[in-house]
Amino acid sequence: MATEPVEAGLEQGALDESLGVLRGVGPARARALERLGLETLRDLVLYLPRRLESSGRASTIEQALAGASDEVLVFSGLITRRRFNRFGRRSTLRLTVQQGDHELEVVYFNQPWQRERLEKGETYTFAGRVVASEKGPVVIAPQSAAGEDSLPTDQWFAIYGVTDGIGQELLRSLVRLSLDRAADELVESLSAELLGSLDLPDLQDSVAELHSPSSPEAFRRARRRVLLETLLPLQARVLARSERCVGGALPVQLESASSRRLRQLLPFELTEGQEQILRELEVDLSSSTPMRRLLQGDVGAGKTVLGLCACAAVAAAGAQSAFMAPTELLAEQHYFGLRDWLAAADLRAALLTGSLRAAERRRVLSRLEAGEIDVLFGTHALFSRDVRYANLALAIIDEQHRFGVAQRARLVDKGRDVHLLLMTATPIPRTLALTIYGDLEVSILREKPPGRGEVRTRWLRPKDGERLPEFLGERLEAGEQVYWVCPLIGTEEESGAERAFERLKASELVNHGIELVHGRLPAEERARRLDAFRRGEVRLLVATTVIEVGVDVPLATVMVIEEAERLGLAQLHQLRGRVGRSELASWCLLFGKPVSRERFELLENCSDGFELAEQDLARRGMGELAGRRQSGELGGLLATIDVDVDLLTTARDLLTGNPELLNSYLGAVGNRSVTP
Repeated sequence: MATEPVEAGLEQGALDESLGVLRGVGPARARALERLGLETLRDLVLYLPRRLESSGRASTIEQALAGASDEVLVFSGLITRRRFNRFGRRSTLRLTVQQGDHELEVVYFNQPWQRERLEKGETYTFAGRVVASEKGPVVIAPQSAAGEDSLPTDQWFAIYGVTDGIGQELLRSLVRLSLDRAADELVESLSAELLGSLDLPDLQDSVAELHSPSSPEAFRRARRRVLLETLLPLQARVLARSERCVGGALPVQLESASSRRLRQLLPFELTEGQEQILRELEVDLSSSTPMRRLLQGDVGAGKTVLGLCACAAVAAAGAQSAFMAPTELLAEQHYFGLRDWLAAADLRAALLTGSLRAAERRRVLSRLEAGEIDVLFGTHALFSRDVRYANLALAIIDEQHRFGVAQRARLVDKGRDVHLLLMTATPIPRTLALTIYGDLEVSILREKPPGRGEVRTRWLRPKDGERLPEFLGERLEAGEQVYWVCPLIGTEEESGAERAFERLKASELVNHGIELVHGRLPAEERARRLDAFRRGEVRLLVATTVIEVGVDVPLATVMVIEEAERLGLAQLHQLRGRVGRSELASWCLLFGKPVSRERFELLENCSDGFELAEQDLARRGMGELAGRRQSGELGGLLATIDVDVDLLTTARDLLTGNPELLNSYLGAVGNRSVTP
């Protein structure tokens, strides 16, 4: 089936303007948006919402008192009582709301400004979910507006991935501004015949529906059309791989003196699997064609050391390496945990993140441009506009599925024909990896280093919680350490890490030392608390999923996860990988609702991440592979909802069956045309 050749997707113009042209976007907000992979109006117009949410169903307090529900309820009432309590930087505002003869409690955690808005004796409309508490039904942190019936009902809203400094309302406002300024430039690349055969709406109509949904079904179809638009250029690059010309990459000898020195300093012998992948890297790096390799390795398999061996070889050739991680915590763990080892091998390392003070950032950038840094660890900051490398030859991206294609490209573009090594501990079935990353060679590291103990996973029922303190006390008395993980910090719901921390502080376990870590802590304070846990000064660490990757504490033998139903299978497996890093037996204990029984039982019976990925793909498609409730920056295709193999295959089939369409997309992404 052929279609008329057109410019694929989007033409040049306003869509390619930076977000700084929008009202309200200054340098700070631009940096925050960049963490979401949003840099141009094009990015915002095509930004995929994570899900659809209802404004709520009109209700009464009497109906809300019937019990907890996942449904958003909208009700009005008179505030008859207010109680405000502050605990250091934390606070609680409790309101009693009355409607007729019925009363319902509304609670706001750590939102003291609500006292100024919500006055006793006034009527307000609230929209939120009813949750169960020890004192009965309660509504946590609902939306509110003055007056009766002052909030909309039975409307739909797109919910986006956000980050610190960029909330839902601000993001919606920026999306509207982008659409007003640039939506007319959208050009449909698929013929009406093709769209009809795929049961998809026009691209312009899809973008409008995506950001202003009229119904769940219309939103689903629109989302698939826009998602297909992001998959087409990716698949075009995949199909063009065989036509990739030999470039001007720096040939590197992996068996350099520096790389050998680094290996000699290791306190362990590499496994046969690691040795095999080093041989594959040696072949890749010795060529003037840029390396493009995806290294998959289960949690704790030893991927990082392989990447550093490549960095040492690049340094010996007089060039630089960038080692990018998705979070500041992981970047810090890499740098602080490895700098002494690298220094012993005469490698100069540095750290670059958004939290660096201005003076330190200028010093690092100056050293980098002067060629005085061999390995630069960092986050998205590594490809910021003001970052200039003297001679970047190798880019390593850890947990690569959290970065988008454009973000990876921006890092590689910091040098000429840069070698690229992508690493992930989120196992992707090989067939799926080849579909998504067909332009990459794929290596799989299955075996783990010797001396690792067994990790037993158990799904705990409520009665098991009564025996848990005694078990944890025994492990702590034996000199071992414990993680207690909560998906939420606790500012919006009567749960989360802060609440668990206060609860555990009131128990006898506090005698072993307890600390709290989450992503909103300043980087220096977070590093201090983690270091205390790593040194054993603190034996019990309460944390959010911020410790999912990058924390290596051999004496940590127990991982307790609250509200595990909130987390995807891959993310639970990642968290489980924080224990079992010594010869000691370890446990991963899950508290979660029966709705996730199948997932929990799968984890109980399987410890191989690749087998988990294969089974989960067979059960649910790609939905859970990336742990789609991950916090922080979501960029990679695997972190989006509803990406499935069928849609990826559709993108590939469209391009292979339509040479003109393929060439137009290759032109749109800056590749040369090919003749299939």
